[in-house]
Amino acid sequence: MTSNRRLRKVAGQQGAKTSKATDLTLREASFLGVKHERTDGERPYVNLKYYRPDYQCLSDWTKEKLQSFSGFCRQITQTRWADIYATGGKAGTKVGLGYTVHKDHSILPDNTELEKFSPDLTWFELRVDAESRVHGFRVKDAFFLVYLDQNHDFYPS
Repeated sequence: MTSNRRLRKVAGQQGAKTSKATDLTLREASFLGVKHERTDGERPYVNLKYYRPDYQCLSDWTKEKLQSFSGFCRQITQTRWADIYATGGKAGTKVGLGYTVHKDHSILPDNTELEKFSPDLTWFELRVDAESRVHGFRVKDAFFLVYLDQNHDFYPS
């Protein structure tokens, strides 16, 4: 589809709040004022762009913990966000990845880079194994892993 045809397709939807047009890049959609519709059916992936190894580094993890982390990364890409959210719940009722929203952001390690993030971000932890957790936030289909928590120290059981 040529770019002129794509523009006409979007121009015909100007009154719509979201667009079903799947042939627009995010940059094009932003330029044209078309909102990107977030769906919890997206398949997530782990993004390490904001990972903070100065708090805890993967090199500190044992071979078994690293194998669990590899399994976590594989599992998250084979799951949908809606299914990840469904793993949350009250203590003792969580399953699988154990999605848990951070209620108190002050438990996060000091990090001046956190100031650049929107306060509207939902920070949460996911379970790697029985003891280990990872902490971060979601943007579209990406899980931005920021902190490793090998011994579940942020919110101990």
